[in-house]
Formats: sequence, C-alpha cells, structure tokens
Amino acid sequence: MRKFWKISRKATFGWCMYDWANSAFATSITVAILPVYFVSLFKDSVGPETIMLGFTFTGSSVWSLSVAISTAIVAITSPALGIIADRKNIRKYLLITYTLVGSIFTVLLFFSVYFENLDWAWMFGCFLIANVGFAGACVFYNSFLPHLGERDEYDQISGRGFSYGYVGGGFLLVIHLALIMMFSGTTNEDLVIRLCLASVGLWWFGFAILTFMLVPEPKTEHSNDKISLISAAKIAIAQLKITFSEIKKFRMLAIFLASYLLFNDGIQTVISISGAFGSDTLGVSLLSNMATILIVQFVAALGSEISWKLSQLFGTKKALVSTLIGWCIVILLAIGFAPLEPKESKDFDYILTSDNNGRYEATKSPELYDSNNDLEWESLFGYYLKDKVSLSERDTELISQAVDISEFSRFTLLIQGGNLDGLTAIGPLHPVNQLKGPLGWWPKFMKNNIWGPLNLSVDMQWLTLGTMVGLVLGGSQSLARSFFSYMTPQSRSGEFFGFFGFVSRTSAVFGPMLYILITGILDTRVAIAAILVLILIGTYLLRYIDSEAGKIAAETEDNTINNNN
Repeated sequence: MRKFWKISRKATFGWCMYDWANSAFATSITVAILPVYFVSLFKDSVGPETIMLGFTFTGSSVWSLSVAISTAIVAITSPALGIIADRKNIRKYLLITYTLVGSIFTVLLFFSVYFENLDWAWMFGCFLIANVGFAGACVFYNSFLPHLGERDEYDQISGRGFSYGYVGGGFLLVIHLALIMMFSGTTNEDLVIRLCLASVGLWWFGFAILTFMLVPEPKTEHSNDKISLISAAKIAIAQLKITFSEIKKFRMLAIFLASYLLFNDGIQTVISISGAFGSDTLGVSLLSNMATILIVQFVAALGSEISWKLSQLFGTKKALVSTLIGWCIVILLAIGFAPLEPKESKDFDYILTSDNNGRYEATKSPELYDSNNDLEWESLFGYYLKDKVSLSERDTELISQAVDISEFSRFTLLIQGGNLDGLTAIGPLHPVNQLKGPLGWWPKFMKNNIWGPLNLSVDMQWLTLGTMVGLVLGGSQSLARSFFSYMTPQSRSGEFFGFFGFVSRTSAVFGPMLYILITGILDTRVAIAAILVLILIGTYLLRYIDSEAGKIAAETEDNTINNNN
C-alpha cells in the first residue's frame, strides 16, 4: 500500500498562507501600482511612445516585455527543476530560494529615484528578476497541492488558497491606497509610492515564513535524499525525454495542458498588462486603478468560493468553462472602453478664466512631462498658459484652437466667463480622440450606446469591469489548478507541476509578446482582441477532456510506481 502524506490542518493553513503572502506581489506590483507608475516614468523620460529598429514601443508594451522575459526564464527551467525536486525532495528549498530572490528585488524597486532618466530602466530590471522569483515560487507552491488531501478535496483546498491570497493581497492594498491618497499631490507622493512597492517584498517574505515553518517537505516513493544534485539533473534531463514519449499515457492531461496554454495565456496577459493598458491607453489614474484592483481582490475571494460551490453542483470542468465564458464577456467589454468628453471643470487640464474686463489667464494647468510632445508644446505655448499671464480675447481663442488641433496636444481646455464662456477644446492626442484603428468602431458604439447614456466615466467603466473580473478570476485560477491536480499522479507531482508551470509560464510569455507585436503593428485594442480569441479556443478544447479517464490514468501510474518499489 503506497504511502500518503497526511497533512494536518495546521500544515494546510501554512500552505494557504503562502497565497496570502505572495498575492501582495500579484496585486500591488503586477497590477495595481507598479504598471501605472512604470508607464508614468516611461512617458516622463521617453514620451508616449518611441521607435526602435522601426518598431513602436509604448509604456505598456515595454512593461509586457519585462513580463515576457521573466516568465520565459521560469518556463524553460521549471520542468527539469520539478523532476529534480521529486528526486531530491527539495521543492521546499526551491520555494524558499525563489521567494527570497523575488522579495529582495521587490525591495530594490525603492531605489529607482537614484537613476534619474533611467528610473524606468531600473524598474524594468528589478521587476524582471522579482517576477522570476514570483513565478518560479508559484510552480513549487502549486506542486504541494496533490499532497494536501484526497482528489475530491482539491477544489476546496485550491479555492481556499486563492481566497486567502485575494484577502491578503487586498488587505495590504488597502494600506497602500490609504497612504497614497493621504500624500497625493504632495512633495512626498513619489517617496510614498516607492515605499509601498518596497513593503511588498517585506510582506511577501515575512508571511511566507509561516509556510516554511508549518508545511513539511512531501516525500515521494521514488525520492532519494542522498543523490547528488548533478546526478539528479542528469536524471531530470533523461526523465524529460521519457515524459514527452509517455504523453499518450496521459492523453486527457495533455489535452488539458494544450487548452490551459491558450486560455491561461489570455488570462495572464490580461492580468499582467491591465494596469499598464489602463494608464497608457485610457488615462486611468493610479488611485482609480488601485481602487479597482482592491475591489477585484475581495470580489475574487467571493468568486473563488462560488466557483467551488458550482464545481460541487455541476463538476469541475463545467464550472471552469462557465468562468472562462465570463472572461470572454469581460474582455469584449474591455475592448469597448471609451473615455467620455470632460463635462465638469475638475475634469479639464487647462482652465482659462475671465477677469471680466475682456482679459483671460490660466487658473489651472496640468503637469508636463519630459517627453518630446510635451517639450514641443511647452516651447510653443507654455508661456501663454502660465499663471498670471494675461491674454486678450483673441489670444485666448488662438490658444483654444492650438489645444484643439496641435499635433503635440494631449490636453483639454475650458474657458470660464466673458464672451468665450463655456468654450472647450480637446487635443488630438487625448484618449477621447484615440478611438481609431480596425476596432475603433466598437468603443465608439459602446460610448454612444452604453457608457454615454449611463454617464460612466472611464474610471467608472474600469471599476465596473473590475468587479466582473473579480467574479471570474478566482474561479478560473483555482479550478484550473485543482482540475490539473485531479488528473496528476501523486508520485510524480513535482514533475507534472513542473510541466504545469512550464505551460503556465510559456503562456505568460507568448501572450505579452503577442500583445507587443500586435500593438506595434496595429494598436492595443486589436492586441486585446487577439487575447480574447486565445481564450475562446482554449475553452473549446475543454470539451474533449474526460476527467474520469484522466483520473484513472493517474491512479494507474501511481499503482505501477508503488508496485515497483
């Protein structure tokens, strides 16, 4: 009779606490704060976009590049490391190592200010390495799941882990949101943002210590603690070849991995670039993005529990399909995001106010960046829009026209008082005027028929869709993990979750690279639409999976290994 690693409730709690610990990185670093902050640094130093080797790069596409490179590193190494972890019983050691590397480089994000115009490049490098730590740790954290209970408990345990994560990540994000709101607009705002980023590294490693203390190293039947690392590596390379040759034995698992490669590609890309997309394309503010992600966190915890209930009623596969259909609806609506024309004075960048004697002066002006467009704008019109500079009615009209038609203008302008009272202008580079490209008709339709009639600003659109994301996010992630565990031989869990990590990270590379490519050739909305197609194909492939056949194949493999030992 094969050995089974009986896990105490304390150890299960410790495993769930790792989700609590590392989800701070997944929220504040990956989505809520750093992408928006990175895009602002990029625009400040480089401008809205730059052309390298004939290819257009925006802040969001450069951010996607860092995600792609870091996840590629984990994708390449995780299968072999998974096999080594099985042979040497070192998955916990690898979890600790990846966590330590990730948390240290997260703390190092704080020092970007010391690199002046290369601050965005420092952020790029530190995030890249920190994300290697995050993604690598997730591979080995997930590989503990088959040892936490029986197969019929996987949905509940996996869902509980994600629930811990959403609440933990959300709790720290509440603190970050409060601090950034408190110091918003002050000279200490940048310092506070960087402190919030660094605090994630301390939170991550600090709470992960509970996991390291409470969760024991699972023993597998074919493990050998005395084997050298070099010998284990040789075995890993040989085993990789065997695993690929044995793929027919685990046909259901192979189909699931193909499906997962596609739909997870879409989900991970949406998660990783959403913050940068919102800031870059839609002009969503940092505070609005943080508030939205905060809501996503707590709604996702609820969504994870709802998905577990659905899996109990209809089965894991049907519950997973329902969450993926929800993702498709969310992404379709997201492609239709469209900023509305500003209506209230607080929504305008420039306000020119009459002195009731036929003269006007600027009473509100935006912050200008060091980008080429802003520098050109400043050189041409900056003097006239300075505080206390008095303009004639004719000059005021000319400034309004400049805002409206200048190729360097990303601004909005409102005139208050006098004969020009109520006159407005919106620049060509403002997000309101960027509803172009092959799919430009869709956001225009949504703007005219949904967002406009409901008077939903882009921040409210972001918030509404964020709530919907929360409902499907928790379920899709936890159900995919438990569905894979259900069809995985427990005796080869490290190896198989290494492949799971490989597929997960490969998809996390392919998606951002696809986003970069299509953004450079077409635009960001078409890039998001391509991601939607991947999710649809991945969802369709699930129809060919017989989970019971997959379970039988896994149990047969376990019995074969046990009988040989």
